[in-house]
Amino acid sequence: MVSLDRQERLELDLGAWTVSEEFVAAYLGAVGDGSPAYLQHRLAPPLALAAKGLGSLLERLELPPGAIHSVQAIETRQPIPFGSQVTAQAVVGPARRRGDMELLAVNLSLQDGAGSPALESKSTVLVLDRPSDATAQDSPARGAKGSPAAGAKADNSAEAQTTALPVVAKTISQAQLNAYAEVSGDRNPLHLDAAFASTTMFGGIIAHGMLTLAFISEMMALEFGKDWLETGGLKVRFKGAARPGDRVETRGNITKEEPVSSGARLTCSVAAREPEQGQELITGSATVALEKK
Repeated sequence: MVSLDRQERLELDLGAWTVSEEFVAAYLGAVGDGSPAYLQHRLAPPLALAAKGLGSLLERLELPPGAIHSVQAIETRQPIPFGSQVTAQAVVGPARRRGDMELLAVNLSLQDGAGSPALESKSTVLVLDRPSDATAQDSPARGAKGSPAAGAKADNSAEAQTTALPVVAKTISQAQLNAYAEVSGDRNPLHLDAAFASTTMFGGIIAHGMLTLAFISEMMALEFGKDWLETGGLKVRFKGAARPGDRVETRGNITKEEPVSSGARLTCSVAAREPEQGQELITGSATVALEKK
């Protein structure tokens, strides 16, 4: 375990692993992703690679329990077929202070067996000084159940009720959080230990942000199939937290289409929400390149 000096830039070699069909199946089972694209094309979900890389980082880096995701960006450089070996490196930048929290920038790079770039992941992690003293205004996630976080407003407009992309709807369970922790390596007690989670600003267990983000990735895979697995990109902000028992729904709209030499590049607005309270959990954008037919 590497102790983190929050004032220094840290570079870590996370080693290599094989993206086996068994790993992909375990990941898909944990997030509940039933899209046929992965098995049909025998390509790994981009978010599974990012989750595995971040989990490998967490297994080596000593972060305070209760640290949470704030921002996540992922860019697929090339698809990774089942059976491929990938290597990963991480760079953790010096912490930036904001009130009672520190913001850590984490850059993760994955390469294929030939050393070519496969995936780039950029994360912002929030580390709270005193989790039990924090308030909902200090974090993008909601505090007491049903109480929206600052900046997370219910959106009941007509646009919010319709979507050009397929809706993915799932109910979070503790068993799902346990399974995701095992397959990803992210065993933050905030997601697993009710006694610890009760002492934090959340008042109880919350879902992994990357698990909730996987529902958006599934929406994109259902709509764009192989093109998403080969070229998909995400840039999102986590605005709220799902809890065991919460129902989460995705929505998405194609907002821009640009012609490129190989076909077209699409930009989509994407989001995940907890509809019972109108709580926004994730907002952001996704990009995908479509090949000419």
